[in-house]
Amino acid sequence: MQDNTLDRWKVRFSKAAQLLTERLDDPPPLEELAAAAAISPYHFHRFWRALTGETVSQSVLRLRIEASQQMLASGGGSVTEVAMASGFGTPQSFARAFRRQTGVTPTAFRETTTASAIPSGAPEIEILERDRVLVVALRHSGDYFGLNKTYGELWSWADKAGFLAGLQGIYGIPLDDPDNVPVSDLRYEACLALGVVAPPPPFHLLTLPGGETARMRHHGSYAGLEEAKQRMVEDWLLPSGREPADHPIYSHFLNDPDNTAEADLITDLYLPLKA
Repeated sequence: MQDNTLDRWKVRFSKAAQLLTERLDDPPPLEELAAAAAISPYHFHRFWRALTGETVSQSVLRLRIEASQQMLASGGGSVTEVAMASGFGTPQSFARAFRRQTGVTPTAFRETTTASAIPSGAPEIEILERDRVLVVALRHSGDYFGLNKTYGELWSWADKAGFLAGLQGIYGIPLDDPDNVPVSDLRYEACLALGVVAPPPPFHLLTLPGGETARMRHHGSYAGLEEAKQRMVEDWLLPSGREPADHPIYSHFLNDPDNTAEADLITDLYLPLKA
């Protein structure tokens, strides 16, 4: 990664980090953190992980433990008082988290006042000029394991309506980051490109953006798509100096999972870019 490019991203995200540090007792929502870093909420979590090596929730936990280390080393109250002041609900949860991060109990740390150390292959990407793609979508909420049923409902409707003859592609748009959003709150748009049609509710029309778009091809199980997206951001987008558009990374599924071995599945991941 070029130093000047990395430095620019660090400066932008340092504002979000400062905001988070100032409000550890009540961490700001995603939208506020993204605004501080001047980046789309769709991409904030991936960039944060790429720059810090951890999720936002892991950062909050680490910062709380670091704050507690300072209080313990300075003799600032009992272990229970330090736990409460650090944002933990109980001394027990504090002790478990503290030991996981430092390798010692809070009491042992106070006795030794020895702080633990804090840990501080680019994918092949093609830049394309894409046309807008009109899709019929069906919103899925919750665990991704239920996506087969959602796609089945969408496919069945398109088949009965006689639209499958005009099928131009099968797409998926995850609206949330599964590493940072509870499973029950996940949202996903299952999509079929069928040309110009007028679907009845709950089906609805969406437009995939046109313009410059980064494409990365993923081979294998769909279970690896999230990791592939993170690599796309961490190993290519950050060093490239390019900016993501205000749209999530979306998937174009190139074969039928019902008739294709998992190892042979091919998925194109598209990341719309700012001009």
